[in-house]
Amino acid sequence: MNIVVQGLGEMGASLAVCLNAQPAHHVIGVDQDPNTLKLALAQGIVAETASQLAPVATQADVIILATPVTGIIQALQTLASLPLKSDVIITDTGSTKRDIMAVAATQLAHVAFIGGHAMAGTHLSGVTAANPQLYQQAPYFLIPNQKGQAALSTLQALLAPLQANFKTIDTTTHDHLMAMISDVPHIAAFALMNAAVKQLGDVADFGQYVAGGFKDTTRIAASDPKLWTDVLMSNQAAVLASTQQLMAELTAFNQALAAQDTDQLLRLIQSAQKARQHL
Repeated sequence: MNIVVQGLGEMGASLAVCLNAQPAHHVIGVDQDPNTLKLALAQGIVAETASQLAPVATQADVIILATPVTGIIQALQTLASLPLKSDVIITDTGSTKRDIMAVAATQLAHVAFIGGHAMAGTHLSGVTAANPQLYQQAPYFLIPNQKGQAALSTLQALLAPLQANFKTIDTTTHDHLMAMISDVPHIAAFALMNAAVKQLGDVADFGQYVAGGFKDTTRIAASDPKLWTDVLMSNQAAVLASTQQLMAELTAFNQALAAQDTDQLLRLIQSAQKARQHL
């Protein structure tokens, strides 16, 4: 099976290396960075490379788009103009789905498209972050278009080597869920890191004193800035609703502290502790 993976960052390269290890598959990696392509080929992450999607897409049985959301949308628009195989399956790894599914619905309704998003990944980036175990036991959401419904079992069988936990979901539910459990935690980490620098000075001045709490809470502040700007803007409405909820909770803590309301402060912390124990 000819499989094209566009975007050989952490997510795409980790997916490609799993599929390329299967004898029945020929994986072609597409990326604009020549060094990424050279490294991916040398390390056996892919069997073949290309710098552009269009020349290799027409002979693909499966196309996996693993770039940021804006890049996925551009790729879908490119694919819509190509003479693809009639039974091709197209999927993606974008972390928000509304805009992607909208483009697929209007321009690729004749093709089996299955939106995808795995709850995997770290703060690392690039082809050097490729990890064949990245997807193991991770929730992996799938959102098929009408024609994609019939291809769901085929795609899941193809991706079985990832050892992910597949779950179908609708676009709106997915994006609202991601806003609170993925997008807003990143905003909180970015904001806390920025607040610490503004209040305490350069990291060199206070970094030697931080312990597990600060390091754990700000770990994802080291994430790719361009990627997360793209993610947050593509899920704007849902993220704004979730940040409002977070700010309301922060206000409740501030009010309890300002009023020296020990009982209310205790209730807020206990409520969070009880919920966290169920994760």
